[in-house]
Amino acid sequence: MTSKNLQEHRSLHRPQHHLHKNGGLKIQYHLILKAIVVVSISLFFASCTRTTVPILPTRTSATEIPQVNPTPFVISTFEPSGMYAVVGIPEGEVLYLRNQAGITGSIVEELVYDERGITATGNVTNLGSSIWMEIQTPDGSRGWVNSLNMTEDVSLEQFCEDARALMVLDNSLRSIQTQDGNLLSQIVNPRRGLVIRHDWWNPEVIVPAEKVSGIFDDRSEMEWGLMSGSEFKIQGSFQEIILPLLEDALLNSPVVVCGTVPSGTTSRPALWPTEYTSLNYFAIHRPAPEGGNPFDWRTWAFVFEYIDGEPFLTSVVHFHGDV
Repeated sequence: MTSKNLQEHRSLHRPQHHLHKNGGLKIQYHLILKAIVVVSISLFFASCTRTTVPILPTRTSATEIPQVNPTPFVISTFEPSGMYAVVGIPEGEVLYLRNQAGITGSIVEELVYDERGITATGNVTNLGSSIWMEIQTPDGSRGWVNSLNMTEDVSLEQFCEDARALMVLDNSLRSIQTQDGNLLSQIVNPRRGLVIRHDWWNPEVIVPAEKVSGIFDDRSEMEWGLMSGSEFKIQGSFQEIILPLLEDALLNSPVVVCGTVPSGTTSRPALWPTEYTSLNYFAIHRPAPEGGNPFDWRTWAFVFEYIDGEPFLTSVVHFHGDV
């Protein structure tokens, strides 16, 4: 398969150097929990401040963490636009729009990594394990693309104010706190599974949707990429490698920010992967300790995708201080 054709088969991968330029919204976690049970989510956002505030208590023992039930998705604050955007294509590469489904189709047009305003005609076809969809671009061109390279187009403002997205974030954090794989499996993207990146520059590790429920018990060794600036492979299970990093961020007075990546002192800037440009996210940021090592900060981005107008957790991306 040529490099030209590989682009129709990528899921969400290959990090590139690009900084997300959208402004962020910092959110008090205890207000997120209140927002789940109140009717007016707009009042919640009106009361948020832009100062650094704790969202979770300091580390507690596992026996002190209560078991929780998933929060139902019952509140919506916007109507889906019906528009689509390109996803999974790094900046500098293109997605080929073809005159028929499949990589043998002739190229009609080249779509850039952050192309938006795309409409679906409703025509789809299965080709092996892939699903191709017919689309129309803003300039009126029609053609076919792999559906994995299309995502429902939701603006940052809509996402940050969507009560259902806050519910998914809340359940994501609860599932990690309680190591509840069943809860996590209910909110993970059913099309892509859970895409994990140990570092934004490292490749994706994909946990299929049907295996997410066992993620906290699975001891299978996996490769998560390379340590920064070296050829040392990061190897181990999710329990050994990823979970401690998530817990470090969640249980040490972090802040929640919508649509931007908070960072600290580092020799390698925290850059948002351009292939995720059309996806929205909440960032969980644990600042460096006051008076301590300035490189000792950590951020996890919880990346979302909408399917039929419903938000699902699609990916978690790790950022941290790099000496």
